[in-house]
Amino acid sequence: MPDRPSRARRAPPWEPLVRAFMDDARNGVLLLDSSGRLAAANAAAGRLLGFAPARERGRPAAPLLRTAVAGDDLAREVFRRSRLQREALLQAPGGEVQALVRSYRLGRPPWVLVTLEDLAQVRRMQQELRRNERLATLGQLAAGVAHEIRNPLAGIGTSAQVLLRRFEPRDDRARFVQVILSEVARLDRIVTSLLQYARPRVPELRSGTLAECVDRVIGLAADAIQQAGVRVEVEVAPRLAPLYIDPDLVTQVLLNVTLNAVQAMPEGGTLRYEVRKARRRRPPRGPGRRTGDRRNGRPAGSEWIEYQQVAVVDTGVGIPRGVLEKMFDPFFTTKASGTGLGLSISQTILQEHGGWIAVDSREGRGTTVLLNFPLEKRHGERRQPDARPERRDAAHRR
Repeated sequence: MPDRPSRARRAPPWEPLVRAFMDDARNGVLLLDSSGRLAAANAAAGRLLGFAPARERGRPAAPLLRTAVAGDDLAREVFRRSRLQREALLQAPGGEVQALVRSYRLGRPPWVLVTLEDLAQVRRMQQELRRNERLATLGQLAAGVAHEIRNPLAGIGTSAQVLLRRFEPRDDRARFVQVILSEVARLDRIVTSLLQYARPRVPELRSGTLAECVDRVIGLAADAIQQAGVRVEVEVAPRLAPLYIDPDLVTQVLLNVTLNAVQAMPEGGTLRYEVRKARRRRPPRGPGRRTGDRRNGRPAGSEWIEYQQVAVVDTGVGIPRGVLEKMFDPFFTTKASGTGLGLSISQTILQEHGGWIAVDSREGRGTTVLLNFPLEKRHGERRQPDARPERRDAAHRR
């Protein structure tokens, strides 16, 4: 490989094609000219190796491809072989990067196309995939177990009710039968939660407003709110367009979040609902997407996503940091009588609407839960979520 740049270099005819590939690639891509200097790099390579592609253009590529092995010259090696694939621990300003390096020699004199795949990210995705597969298997098992439990449970409940009618109200034995009926009802709620988690209902979308769902939830939770001495505030932004939602499922999510908030304020406090329009930069691909989705007349690849948001803000005890990181985990709960499935079901409902849940909390100050719904009428085939949402985008506490 030459050590000095050639005097009059002309870009090869295939360079525009390579640059187009670089712009579309998710992995880091470097294009090295025949002198071993950086001709181009995409943004993914810059993020991975911690450099500004425009600033490094025209400089030797060897410092960018420096490995942790003494005497290893990866920049020369990619020129010596027509194709190369190897793992390398690259030395980046922010620390070591475990990467799968692939290189391809192009033309004469040879230029080299180098791709870099972040193996740490790949392994995280593989672990997440395995975890999702285990959860899917667990869901199927839960559905089967729930069906097997429900039938004998119904028999126990019916027999206990018949037995209860044979006792006088003051008979001590009636008290024990009441305990049986109470536990049967609790088990039935657990079985219902298992079935909802394992086989979530497909939303029946129709035009509706989030404000109507909020009003309905406040009415349903009125007794709990009054007993806890909680003051309710509602603020709805003007001129909000209707959304395509399943009002019953959205009400279920809001009720779950509301009851959690009320329980977090045993000494009273303020529960505030804010319904508003917002927007954020679109992630590469979000959960619950469907093929052919369009948002506000724009293709799915648009930079910004607009949505309506319900913020549920309480002034309660807050969530400990360790709990906050686990709160989306199925079957995780901090309540003595909780199933640990209510919030996992809520997250699934939001995903089925193409939305997501975000939460932030501080102990002693309160918690804010954000329920986000895209502004779109959803068409097309339903696509399974690509990966589990981030922990901080989990549902509210259990």
